[in-house]
Amino acid sequence: MASTYLNGGLRLGGSFGSGGFFHAGGFAGLALTADGASWASALAGAGWVQPLSSHVALGLTATGEAFTVGQPVPYRAAYVQAQPELLLTWGATSVTLNGYGGLGVSEVTTFRTFVRDTRFGPRVYEVGFSVGSDLWAWGGGAQLRQQIGAFAPRVAVEAYESPQGPYTVGRLGLEARSAVGTFYVEGAWWDTPDGTEPALLAGVNVRTGRRSAIRAFGGRFGPDPLLDSPAGGGGGASASLDIARLGPRPELSWDVADGRHLTLSLRAAEAKRVECVGDFTEWERVPMQRIGDSWRLVWPVEPGAYHFGFFVDGTWYVPADAPGRSEDDWGRIHATVVVAESDEGAGVTSGSQESS
Repeated sequence: MASTYLNGGLRLGGSFGSGGFFHAGGFAGLALTADGASWASALAGAGWVQPLSSHVALGLTATGEAFTVGQPVPYRAAYVQAQPELLLTWGATSVTLNGYGGLGVSEVTTFRTFVRDTRFGPRVYEVGFSVGSDLWAWGGGAQLRQQIGAFAPRVAVEAYESPQGPYTVGRLGLEARSAVGTFYVEGAWWDTPDGTEPALLAGVNVRTGRRSAIRAFGGRFGPDPLLDSPAGGGGGASASLDIARLGPRPELSWDVADGRHLTLSLRAAEAKRVECVGDFTEWERVPMQRIGDSWRLVWPVEPGAYHFGFFVDGTWYVPADAPGRSEDDWGRIHATVVVAESDEGAGVTSGSQESS
């Protein structure tokens, strides 16, 4: 059964401290077809990532959500979930080990129709029955990811325990990042208490301006062990616009000279210290040189795709107009710059802006 919705919402996100990030938002969907159910949700989350060395990092994310679904089958649920993670990297290869725990409550209302004979004739009564449930799930998994130029294939296995019984899943995915956006595709095979379930998802996220982006996705989603929801298909498209930003907004300039040296310049007049970190630094913090109101780094690179960001006075920061902005597996925003193969020397750039 397919339904059509008009969806919208507002999201607020940012960073704090050294390696912390947060987000909060509210969303709603209006059913445009009779067989659909309108819905609304509010969610919030926070996370923290702490590099321990150039090869090891620890992370923790926590999310909470409350949502309600209207007629024909009213449903309400609220839950919190947390995921501790350990990230191990060796060059272009990374292994992520993660745990999972979730708790929640839900309530579903069903309606029964009764016909009673009265002295005025038959009358129809509709009575609602609400059934509440405690929700919980715990588990963990492992993922192997290999960066090959602009592409990153990955394979993962996960296992969960829930009141319904055990779930296991194997995943195989591919992500491609460029200076303008990200594309991903993932196939999965679920073994659930109700049998096996295949899943296949694909999506694209493209920056259309300094503060705007478009996103499209579709496929067959896997089940949810915490909410006890079955697999199902769906898809959609959305456009987002950053309507406001708080605090100073440094400007980023980037260029690739002679095809082998990446120059990054970040304008942050009030900053006391700016460090760059990314694939090309092996995720070690590299201090940038102050030149007037800007901070500059020149680094040798080979052809390929590189993900990076900055620590501005200890706080993770990626400008809104940075190339190829996208989220990693922990929800942290990174920029992406692509160094193309070239035998011509100068003139190889990736979304080059004017130097400062």
